Amino acid sequence: MPCRRLRIALGCSLALAACATGDRLPSGFAAGLAETPEGTPARLWILDDHVISASVALGPGSLPAAVRQSLDAVAPRGEVMFQGREWGPRGEGYRIDKRYQIDGAEHTRSALIASDGTVLERSHSVPVKEAPQDVLAAALRVGPHVQSVEIVSGREHEEYWRCVVADRLGRMFVATVGMDGRLVGAMRRVSARVDV
Repeated sequence: MPCRRLRIALGCSLALAACATGDRLPSGFAAGLAETPEGTPARLWILDDHVISASVALGPGSLPAAVRQSLDAVAPRGEVMFQGREWGPRGEGYRIDKRYQIDGAEHTRSALIASDGTVLERSHSVPVKEAPQDVLAAALRVGPHVQSVEIVSGREHEEYWRCVVADRLGRMFVATVGMDGRLVGAMRRVSARVDV
């Protein structure tokens, strides 16, 4: 994915614009969006006018038992910040983001878990000051303020770093950095509104 391409993670979605491109949203996304809890933004990832991934929030108690069991293994305890259904390149599953307070600092963990309990993806934050210098140097090519750093793993091993970066205008970007410290891509993060 070239650095100049933008993948836009939308706060409260760009669903109408995405539909206008002729790309279809995942089956069940619109219905889930209409039922999403108040104040919990949906998420879309867009690349070259194509929806490549989508998430819609679910209310408490809506995770299948197998998902809860796997979540307890990979991200126990913590405060749930987001839980919902996600459709994307890794498959369909349940996305859960958690926040932790450890030694006075905030840390995050995220997991994408299939309905049968298979962990499709997981990530965890690394304090910015403890991130590898080559990863920070790559992220700083996108903007001068690295807000957060996390390492992302697939089913078997760590795959890449994801850094949230702000530029001098306050715009937010998500930089993807390879395990070798090379900048793989940068995506703009914006907020939007949707009526369903």
